[in-house]
Amino acid sequence: MLHASTKIGFVQALLSCALAAACGGGGAHGTDAFDAGSDAAADGGIQGTVDASDAQSGGAMDAATDAGDAGRDAGRDAGPAAPVAFINPAPGSKLFLGANFWNIDWEGPENYFASSVDWATTQNPWNPQFLSDLAPYHALRFMDWNLTNEEDNPQANWSTRKQPNTDQSTSPVAFEWQIDLCNRTHKDYWINIPHTASTEYMTKLATLIHEKLDPRLRVYVEWSNELWNGGFPQREYSKSKGEELKLVGDDKGFAYQMYASVRTFEAFDAAFGKDKSRLVRVISGQAANWGVCEHHLDALKNAVINPNGVKADVYAVAPYFTGANLDELNKTGIPEAASWITDTYRCAKLADLKVIAYEGGQDSYVPTGGAKPCANIQQLAGMRETYVAFLNAMQKAELTGPLMQYTHSGYCWGMKQSTSDSTAASPKYQGMLDWISAHE
Repeated sequence: MLHASTKIGFVQALLSCALAAACGGGGAHGTDAFDAGSDAAADGGIQGTVDASDAQSGGAMDAATDAGDAGRDAGRDAGPAAPVAFINPAPGSKLFLGANFWNIDWEGPENYFASSVDWATTQNPWNPQFLSDLAPYHALRFMDWNLTNEEDNPQANWSTRKQPNTDQSTSPVAFEWQIDLCNRTHKDYWINIPHTASTEYMTKLATLIHEKLDPRLRVYVEWSNELWNGGFPQREYSKSKGEELKLVGDDKGFAYQMYASVRTFEAFDAAFGKDKSRLVRVISGQAANWGVCEHHLDALKNAVINPNGVKADVYAVAPYFTGANLDELNKTGIPEAASWITDTYRCAKLADLKVIAYEGGQDSYVPTGGAKPCANIQQLAGMRETYVAFLNAMQKAELTGPLMQYTHSGYCWGMKQSTSDSTAASPKYQGMLDWISAHE
């Protein structure tokens, strides 16, 4: 759980610095063709540990995309087929890792995209090293790429959303490219619905994802982000809407969060139809305050808020562990984060919900006074063992996957500071690989 002052202060600092300076479908034929394309992509160095030079050409990835498109069309013509096995672990089945991405304006497009991309014609805009770095993860969350925490968000209006054939060097990123990234790397797709989005918007977005995302991938659906966080506009918006609708509950904002979440889930269920087993319906609360969970569960029982008895699949929080040095991170930060998970689990299990993490990881920004000191901590060799200890503690506390690391790259919170950093220079990333090797 990043405190509002931490997130907002750091974002403001980053912005100040900045100012200064396709695959989807149904049917057996579609699946077989996508498998063939995926195999070609793997041979070309798309997944696992690959040489960036091998992936640079993107030929295998383009072949996978073309094969998937052809397979999707053939699959539709062939009609329904037997269910396809999912690629990634089921949510709540065990602890496994996913990743969040920073707003591209904060870090620079070179961390994600290849240089000199012609967005009007490209079929593969991605930095090959970025694609290779994603191998350990099983899900990708695009909250910042969709500007979820912004008030005047162009991505929240279907007519003004970013298009795939326009300049993508800054956020937001087109939904089509988010889906493409998941397809290329075989990662489940976590989508945050902007708080001002209409029901029509939700239906169109769900339809787009259903049509284009590899049918072997799941879709994590979350309405907005951190409704407990007073630093974000969605908090006041939800309180206002809850009061306007005269919803029950001591906290109208959390009541409206459930009201909007239920209708989001219903829109996605309808769009996915017989494929709705691919959906993971997410309710997110506050790690350090399990009382928020109680508000959520109470609201879901209300007939006005949830007239059709819609159920969520998982309850998500953000277990950050803080400290000004390695000793504090290990002795106080990790145990505190584990205690939050234990408390949340007691509440969530009342609704038979597994606890996962929409964000989480090391946060040394506030105790050390800014980006430079916490960046130094981030690169200490001891962070490798500390990260293993963190993941072990999360597992022991009953946290299940995905744990969506915030973030994959970036100062203070990134597993790597930048995409160009080597694994050897990224001890947190090394620790994650160590833990995965021992547990997956």
